[in-house]
Amino acid sequence: MRRGKMNAILKTISIFIIIFCVSNIYSQDFVKNSRTEQYRLPQLPNLYKYFDKDYAVRDNPNSVLKQDFFLTLRDNVQMDASKFYPSEANPYLPNGYPVVIMVHGYGDRKETLENFALAQASYGYVVYTYSVRGQGNSGGLSNLISRTEAQDLIEFVNYVKHDNTATGSDSSNVLIMGGSQGGTLPYMAASMGMNVKAIISALASPEFGTSWIENGCVKMTMLWTSDYTSDTARYTPLVSRFPAWIYSNAADKWDSLAYWVPLNRDFKSIIANNRVPMLLENSWQDMFFNALGNINGISLLTAPSRYYFGAVTGHGGDTSPTEDTWHMNFFNEWFFYWLFGIENNILTRPKYHYAYTSAPITSSGTWSFVHDSSTVFPPAGVNNFRLYFNTNKKLKKTVNPLQTQYVTITNTVKSGYTLEKAVMDEFKGSTFKAGFKKDSTVFDSDILTSDAKLIGTPSLKLDYYSNVNACQYNFQIFEVNSAGVSKFVTSINYTDRKNVKNTRRQKVITGNSHAHIFKAGSKIRIILTNLDQRWNYPFLGTNPFVLPVVASASNRMYLSSNSYIDMPIIGTSPLMHPMLSGPEGTEPTVFALSQNYPNPFNPVTKISFNLPKDFSGNVTLKIFDMTGKEVAQLMNESLTTGLYEARWDASKFSSGIYFYKLTAGSFSDVKKMILVK
Repeated sequence: MRRGKMNAILKTISIFIIIFCVSNIYSQDFVKNSRTEQYRLPQLPNLYKYFDKDYAVRDNPNSVLKQDFFLTLRDNVQMDASKFYPSEANPYLPNGYPVVIMVHGYGDRKETLENFALAQASYGYVVYTYSVRGQGNSGGLSNLISRTEAQDLIEFVNYVKHDNTATGSDSSNVLIMGGSQGGTLPYMAASMGMNVKAIISALASPEFGTSWIENGCVKMTMLWTSDYTSDTARYTPLVSRFPAWIYSNAADKWDSLAYWVPLNRDFKSIIANNRVPMLLENSWQDMFFNALGNINGISLLTAPSRYYFGAVTGHGGDTSPTEDTWHMNFFNEWFFYWLFGIENNILTRPKYHYAYTSAPITSSGTWSFVHDSSTVFPPAGVNNFRLYFNTNKKLKKTVNPLQTQYVTITNTVKSGYTLEKAVMDEFKGSTFKAGFKKDSTVFDSDILTSDAKLIGTPSLKLDYYSNVNACQYNFQIFEVNSAGVSKFVTSINYTDRKNVKNTRRQKVITGNSHAHIFKAGSKIRIILTNLDQRWNYPFLGTNPFVLPVVASASNRMYLSSNSYIDMPIIGTSPLMHPMLSGPEGTEPTVFALSQNYPNPFNPVTKISFNLPKDFSGNVTLKIFDMTGKEVAQLMNESLTTGLYEARWDASKFSSGIYFYKLTAGSFSDVKKMILVK
């Protein structure tokens, strides 16, 4: 039942995966509106136009012939393939037509690329496509983008190089292109020794296996990709076990994922062997693979290369018409230099291109993109901009004065409610809300008085404490403009699968690489939450970026010198001035009971209070209704100096006015709050 319902989601996602430069992206509900999107890959340079003297007087270039065939692989698996080639030789290409091999994305098949292959062949190329094993009409079982499939590509390239007589191709002039699986397999195969003229690899990473389970988290897209029904992908027995391991709370199942997912998939350790010129592209907003993988590989890849990080369509990233136009020339230059032998100084111009997300927000609700380039990466002048988590929901350049203060993120999970049920509920609706409570707390910086250019990989040091063995902390980074409108930028996600419960711990966490210009007049906002939903991205819908820990827990983050975020900023730290919203947090010198937030509320609110220096004693926090009847006790324990926070879930109570009373030693205070349902 689960696989049948999820297949509509996965069918739609597989179309996203295959394309790395497309047009006409539509939002969608992945379950209710499964439909084939209309994509158009970029047309690459027309050989007739550039090399055929009679091109100007031709009404139609030569027609294209198509031939379907099966290639028998080393283990007798039959690979379903097609070739497309001009019906006549071109006298201006005495060595034959250059060859393009197109590799599709995961869960798809060669037929998806057929129209593009026909169009590209009509431009004067011999084009090959094939269905990767376990997908389409190819035989065998998918090992989920591994060295097995890379070896298949190596065998396919060897066949193509000996097929020149039949197709009129130049076997020494082969380029491979694709996105996601289609970009990963050529890069992996080249690192295993495959030799072709050049590769265009988009939405790929030499650490993509690790990226799927980064920082102890499991990405939603990892579950989707490993849980197709057999009409889309047919898995090896090992890969077939991945979904059950993902759904399990058992530590040994996580150990299995952590061991097997990167094995024979990550290939960072061998990319130094690659001798094939590489054009590499990543989307900053990729919901599958962190661009950090390709960034980490920069120093290891010795083959000629060019990089782009920014707006690459696919895997859920935003599109940009200006960046799409720039991309056409980016691809064409690569073809001109490596396949046509045209000197365009491509290897002496800036090697690294990237695009910042930035205001203004477009009419479609996405960031704008600002293009830039550099001869080195990261660009010169990058420095860490450090902000500490402080009281009063503030991000400050200075450390919070009291190391014992903390905020709490609470997982409230109904008995019997599981991660699998949450996935089937799509993390929305009444059943989900009754089964799992989302919790979050917000931290804002002061207002920026100058632009701040983030580029690279933010990191965060976390000082934390949890009462369970598996705890999760999701940090969402936003820009909040002067009008108070907030928009998501990137995130840092962490799940401690081996936590020592009831023990204070520290961890440095690497986030999702990005480039963004925070504008003067804006604030930087960080939301700490137990559920990282991305409302701005239709690709995920209501599904979270990483799967949550579905178990009741109380997770603290201490507001200490060991809880801060480092953001790589070009130039010096941006200037800031305090907001006019109230005094900043200082070491408490008196008892203080704060107004609950939010207020009015429905159905959850938080209550914080300060206990002054040198205090030690029993503290109670109780809730009363209008008649003075005690209806809840949130706290009754011995505490010391610090800022504390309690959470009240009033789901079972009716609308109305309630009172909360704090008693600490000889101090007591009462405040009113309003529940509105």
